[in-house]
Amino acid sequence: MPTGNFPPVRPDVSALTEMTHEAMVARWQQGLVTPMSSTINTFAKTDGSWWTVSQGAWQRVQQAERNERLDYHHDRFESVCQAKGPAGTNSQWVVFGQSA
Repeated sequence: MPTGNFPPVRPDVSALTEMTHEAMVARWQQGLVTPMSSTINTFAKTDGSWWTVSQGAWQRVQQAERNERLDYHHDRFESVCQAKGPAGTNSQWVVFGQSA
């Protein structure tokens, strides 16, 4: 059952190269998204790929080397407790991307 006004989550997004902000937030609310960290909200990982926000939509990071670098940095943030995800209801993750 969808929460709020968000559409149902499409379980497999592997064929997509772009996703709406609303679709990404819906996936995040269902636990399918890992943000880079609680303070870096312009990159998020879902369905095995990193995505970056661009002009109100999310673009898949398609280069394997860039995905590996993002994994490396996420692991570094995690080791210092920064990659735990959104920090409460005032998190920018919840509201970012809604204004261009």
